[in-house]
Amino acid sequence: MDKMPEFVGKYKVFSFLLLSSVLFSLSSVFADTPDVYLSLTRIGGAKINIAIPEFSLQDGFLDRENLCQKSAEILIGDLNNSAFFKTVENRDSLRDTHAGDKKSGKINFKEWTSLGTEILIKGNLILEGERVHIECRLYDVKREEQIDDYKFSDNRNRFRQIIHKLSDKITYRFTGEKGIAMTKLTFVSRTTEREKEIYISDYDGHNINKITDDKSITLFPKWSPDGKYILYTTFKYKNPDLYLTDIKGDKTWAISNSPGINAPATWSPDGKKLTASLSKDGNPEIYTMDLDGKNLLRLTTYSGIDTTPAWSPNGREIAFTSDRSGTPQIYIMGFDGTNLRRLTYQGSYNDHASWSPDGNKLAYSSRSSGQFDIFVINLVSGKVLQMTSGAGNNQNPTWSPDGRQIAFSSSREGKYQIYTMNADGTNQRRIIYLEGGGYSPSWSPRFESVNSVTSP
Repeated sequence: MDKMPEFVGKYKVFSFLLLSSVLFSLSSVFADTPDVYLSLTRIGGAKINIAIPEFSLQDGFLDRENLCQKSAEILIGDLNNSAFFKTVENRDSLRDTHAGDKKSGKINFKEWTSLGTEILIKGNLILEGERVHIECRLYDVKREEQIDDYKFSDNRNRFRQIIHKLSDKITYRFTGEKGIAMTKLTFVSRTTEREKEIYISDYDGHNINKITDDKSITLFPKWSPDGKYILYTTFKYKNPDLYLTDIKGDKTWAISNSPGINAPATWSPDGKKLTASLSKDGNPEIYTMDLDGKNLLRLTTYSGIDTTPAWSPNGREIAFTSDRSGTPQIYIMGFDGTNLRRLTYQGSYNDHASWSPDGNKLAYSSRSSGQFDIFVINLVSGKVLQMTSGAGNNQNPTWSPDGRQIAFSSSREGKYQIYTMNADGTNQRRIIYLEGGGYSPSWSPRFESVNSVTSP
């Protein structure tokens, strides 16, 4: 566990654990989509079997960057992660059947059917200087017909983003749900023994970029609802001050730099307000404020510690951690501080509440028998489920925008790194490994209009 400066040491026990959908009606929108695929995603959780052979490159070009194989691998990873699809895994059969199609000039649907394929994806790459063009066709193997096609173009250095965009299009085409392959994560990693900075990566852990250079301790990054800014705390000026930065790190400005603690903090769902734990009046209390730090409204009046606020998706409630019961537990109150009630009763130390996108669940870190694990409580039924167990500590949960995955930091392999898992606790996997570790992940919203991939 990392050490905090002495003047905030008394709060470190739980104020600074630093390092540590519903498918809607589709019949009118997707009238041309085979009913079997829609019903498969609605009933019983069955997945669509989809075959993705290596993409093809236009004649006369050498694939020196191995983009044809990478295209298929990225798309396979995205669609498997979506939980809607199961990709055909026999790579030799995929290669041979695809080669046979290219040689004959037509698709051998019977052969693809024998591999268990329901949907077939055929992709082509066209390289033009620093630009890459991707064309993709979707086939219904049972009906032996093409059902859709997509075309994307962008700079070659955004190649992965093009495939992620394609994945999201395919997910929406067959399920009516927007995909998350174009989303991103922000997190903290150590750069030296005494310094930590804020980083951004793709949702699958690739394309890691450092966006702060404070040469100090930076903590608790949180995405803005529009995906354009990140809220964080920095010790750059020897005090835990609340700052805002754009996602490129080109512009930063102070939000709250009162003497004492100005953290953690997060956004209201409309992006117009912030809620933060501030100790300017003595002990840490929960406040709301405007984006310029003005119009402060104190919500709690407890003599102990109130910290780690999390605003509900509907904007009506705020979850937070308080030791008013004797041990750190999760509480919920109205956005104006009214209707305060205790939520958690299991575990000796509960912290870092994170709302599911539909507002029906809270994920949080809970200590039991000396170890932190991720739990999820259903706010409707009150049922509590343990998501992680085993070696190491698991902390700082954050939901994907579709509510189907949770990212978190874990020390199960020694140092803390960033992991993801399905919302039911299955398929836990490390997605990022950095020598400086990975802490406090925050999952971005979907990028509807930011960094979009353009069509030709």
